[in-house]
Amino acid sequence: MTQLGGHAHFLDPTKIYTPAREGKEIAYTTERVSDVARVLSRMGTAIAIRCYGDPVEWEYGGAHALLKEFARWSDIPILNMEDDIYHPFQGLADIFTVKEKFGGFKDVNFTMSWAYSPSVHKPRAVPQSAILYASMMGMNVTLAHPKGMELDPEIIAQCQEYAGTSDVGSFKISHDFEASAKDAHVFYPKAWCPEVFFKPPVGEDDLQKSQEIFDQHKDWKCTSEIMEMADKNAIYLHCLPADRGFEVTNDVIDKTSGKGWTSAVFDEAENRLHVQKAVMTLLMK
Repeated sequence: MTQLGGHAHFLDPTKIYTPAREGKEIAYTTERVSDVARVLSRMGTAIAIRCYGDPVEWEYGGAHALLKEFARWSDIPILNMEDDIYHPFQGLADIFTVKEKFGGFKDVNFTMSWAYSPSVHKPRAVPQSAILYASMMGMNVTLAHPKGMELDPEIIAQCQEYAGTSDVGSFKISHDFEASAKDAHVFYPKAWCPEVFFKPPVGEDDLQKSQEIFDQHKDWKCTSEIMEMADKNAIYLHCLPADRGFEVTNDVIDKTSGKGWTSAVFDEAENRLHVQKAVMTLLMK
């Protein structure tokens, strides 16, 4: 916002009245979203919100519902900086990076894979937006994960629909980590939590079971040997921060130059700045 010549104000919900949906209020602690949205609409040109996990008690879709409630009452644009279903800006950064590296999307093999982390507190938003955007742009998309780590069925259905209406792309699901890396132009291994981690009705609110699923698949790690299975000019992506030593080894994430495959994570991180400025420019003229 500063680079565009404007002013950004950070509102820390732990130090003010926390915005809450109807029925979620706590006296002297929260303020209903309908009120917050209308007040801020009088004071700014857009509202950027990032919310998932603990603030909505890991109720899957709770954060997205909160953002939709803001959009319902706000007279100015709501910018989704990540909720528990979608991460639009990260998805745009991913797609921008692919175009930057390969010139386009036709015949690009894009693999979004789960990877091991000691922490199960990992939202689904990044992988879901990644496969949505890659499918939308007509890439050959592979979603790879161990059984028990399935993503939102509505997201999967949307990806299949995009692939079905595309003359060039495809979408498939694999439960084989190494096979999913083979011939990939883009390899994007990242942890996300299983459905059982979320509170009912979507999940079981079972932290122990979630950890057990994670710990059964410690071999889902991106190493240089795995990257050698990908296309010779493949790129490694990660939204960052990466859990080094678990999701990925140092020799992969730090290989930003040289012959063969490379890590594009820092280009990807920079590109999120650019796509966010692009969206703000479009919405806040």
